[in-house]
Amino acid sequence: MITLVQPHKDLEQEIFDYKAEMIEAGDTELSGCGSLDKYDDYDHWIRHIKTYSNKDTLPEGYVEGSQWVLVDTARNRVLGFVNIRHYLNDFLRNYGGHIGYSIRPSERRKGYAKLQLQLALHHLQSLGVQKALVTCDVANIGSYKTIEACGGVLEDIVYSKEHGHTKRYWITLKK
Repeated sequence: MITLVQPHKDLEQEIFDYKAEMIEAGDTELSGCGSLDKYDDYDHWIRHIKTYSNKDTLPEGYVEGSQWVLVDTARNRVLGFVNIRHYLNDFLRNYGGHIGYSIRPSERRKGYAKLQLQLALHHLQSLGVQKALVTCDVANIGSYKTIEACGGVLEDIVYSKEHGHTKRYWITLKK
């Protein structure tokens, strides 16, 4: 079974294997991974992501979010990561959107990105969000095809020196 779960101790080695595979493939940003690239200690990373899931511990300027891992439970394998932002601030409205995600390089082109995005959209819907903003770099063909396959409608492309050209898509969530 392939499902989204919140990170837990039993996934520690798989999560660090995922991180190593991403970095080895040149994906140093680790989209949707809750700043995993900055942590070598699993427990510290877990504390970090929990900080962002609680409005009482949220750093100023950030929004509440939840960290999820796409897992193939039959293989106990981490396939992807998704970070779901429960609402938008100005930065997310332009560049980050409601959802950030990535798929393990060895598991790409197998339909997992679409499944992961669909599951994340369902979670957003359960939070009461009616329209989800999902963004990606204009050069990330796999990501924008995934977003479009999930109903994404391109609103525009924005530019900044820090982020380059970013495609902004809206997805209407079913009631």
